[in-house]
Amino acid sequence: MNMFNKIRKSHPQKSMPKKLAITFAALLAGFGLGILTEVFSGMSARVLPQWLEAVNIRNFFTTLMPWAFGTLIISLFSKTPLRAAINAITFSGGLLLGCCVYLGVFLHILPDWSNISYFVILTAVSPLIAAICWFGRGVGTVAGFVAAFILAYWFLQAFNFTRTFQGFGIDFTYGVLPLILLAAAIGMLWRRPLQILFSTIGGFIIAYIYILLPFSIPYI
Repeated sequence: MNMFNKIRKSHPQKSMPKKLAITFAALLAGFGLGILTEVFSGMSARVLPQWLEAVNIRNFFTTLMPWAFGTLIISLFSKTPLRAAINAITFSGGLLLGCCVYLGVFLHILPDWSNISYFVILTAVSPLIAAICWFGRGVGTVAGFVAAFILAYWFLQAFNFTRTFQGFGIDFTYGVLPLILLAAAIGMLWRRPLQILFSTIGGFIIAYIYILLPFSIPYI
């Protein structure tokens, strides 16, 4: 336990009502995001304000990024890795519930299992992901590596990577939102200047190595 405390020290919340309130807030946030995901993904471009259409908000909500960023916030700002795990799975479960409720109540259709199965798996593994991500806001080499892997995901969303770097640049498929979320992730992970520099460079390198792999992971 002392080894983990050297990476990032836990600050357990003693008040049970406050713990329950935070977990319930995570559930509500996930539920709201699930509804928003279905609303925006099914909305016509003519209905949206021009500034929202300019950032391609509809396509953005069809990706993993809203879930990933919400889970990241919950993970990094939880008091302990255990609370990060509990709140993350609650948030993810709320998102799935919100999607299913909107489809069933408002559209009168059942969720397509082929589309939703991936998110069910993500919900199941979200406690482990959140507990690991929690250490990314710590100090030292291990925290720096964890933060680098987190930033690698956001680099892959914000930039076009190729094996030869031909055509490398900002990916505007989903507007500027991925770039904004990358900057926000760097800000949330910031602990020491040299450490965040190490994590940022490391994240870029990991993202490039991922492109070189002979396989790809869905939604990344």
